[in-house]
Amino acid sequence: MSRPAPVDLVRLFQARLETLAPGWPERRFLVAYSGGLDSTALLRFMALSLPPGRLAAAHLHHGLRGPEADRDQAFAAETAAALGLDFVTEKRAVGELARVRKKGLEEAARAARYEFLARAARQWAADFILTAHQADDQAETLLMKLLKGAGAGGLAGIPPRRALPGGALVLRPLLGFSRAELRAWLTERGQVWVEDAANRDRRFLRNAVRLDLLPRLKRLNPRLLEALGRTAEVLRAEEDFWRDRLTQLRPRVAVAKGPVTVELDRRRLAELSLAERRRLVYAALAEAQRAGGLANEPVTFAAVETALKIAAGGGRGLDLPGGLRA
Repeated sequence: MSRPAPVDLVRLFQARLETLAPGWPERRFLVAYSGGLDSTALLRFMALSLPPGRLAAAHLHHGLRGPEADRDQAFAAETAAALGLDFVTEKRAVGELARVRKKGLEEAARAARYEFLARAARQWAADFILTAHQADDQAETLLMKLLKGAGAGGLAGIPPRRALPGGALVLRPLLGFSRAELRAWLTERGQVWVEDAANRDRRFLRNAVRLDLLPRLKRLNPRLLEALGRTAEVLRAEEDFWRDRLTQLRPRVAVAKGPVTVELDRRRLAELSLAERRRLVYAALAEAQRAGGLANEPVTFAAVETALKIAAGGGRGLDLPGGLRA
């Protein structure tokens, strides 16, 4: 994403923040601070916008990269101190967490980060948590979802606002800024940041998309980040519509609910459009999995289609993860 003329990125950032958190100068913010390029720009933007008493930085040491992770933690602490900010940090053995929870390393690290941020926000009495997701991250996420065959919900990308369990609100005010813009802004000011060597490892899908796929697509469309950002924005609005629509439809179709069961009326389901049937069955399967303690298990397109065939009398049952059955 490039802008046609030099602009004051701090003012643009503040305007974006106002749309996400009206009256933000009177609120307290906790910045998720890794020490990398994006989060360093975010922390500097906020430090130029608020007095230190309304701003703190939080850094999670994942216990994965040895001396490099120790370096990042020390750098984050030094940067926060130089800006006169409170600093909250913690170390978590993410590798062990992944083993215990039987999750992939990336998924376990993400869960650990948000759990830590929610705790840190409570500890510091922050009104909002800020993360440094920017336009390149949005484009990468959309392309990754597309490669995996996601539906509209997945292609809606990274939301600018997200509520964590427990009520903490996460804001992403950098989604309208490109990584190149942030890098140029920091470089002009002589601000350094740390680089994570793992970000060059193409075994991770996001890195392969960032390093190989995105540059090729940008040659076809130099304004690719803006185009994909618009796509995500349109689809988020579509998802808001469907959320309201399902609230209206659900009482007509869901006829019973047990501790780990959801019962739908076949006849009433058949009266609806295919899009409505798919959405309702997806929601029912997801609810049953949550009730069975499987909230992180993905509901697949194949599972939804098979369940719809069962509802139409075309099958006897569908086994789901964790011993659940449709």
